[in-house]
Amino acid sequence: MVNESKEWVADSLNELSMTIILHAGNARKNVSEALIALEQEDYNQSQKLLAEAKTEVVVAHKMQTSTLQQEAEGKQIRYSILFSHAQDTLMTVQSELFIADHLVTLFKKLVSMEGAK
Repeated sequence: MVNESKEWVADSLNELSMTIILHAGNARKNVSEALIALEQEDYNQSQKLLAEAKTEVVVAHKMQTSTLQQEAEGKQIRYSILFSHAQDTLMTVQSELFIADHLVTLFKKLVSMEGAK
């Protein structure tokens, strides 16, 4: 019976990890499409896609944080390469989102400055 419980916990962590990866992947797709829109000078579409990416990141981040809080409260969470990969994927897309968000702002300023000349 204990074994079943451990398997359930492992399955639960695996499912959580895959869900984090899914949301992080959705965010990465949105960031990529936002950069394409930026290349086409479609700033509104780019900002819309980045907002969607942020929503996906928030969902994934809440899931990750919930798991880490459980461990901080003393619940033993087994080491999982899949969970580690999920965290890595999420951190990477957060960085990409941060940079893409700033690129949109910079491009809009550049276009504005060129228009003022």
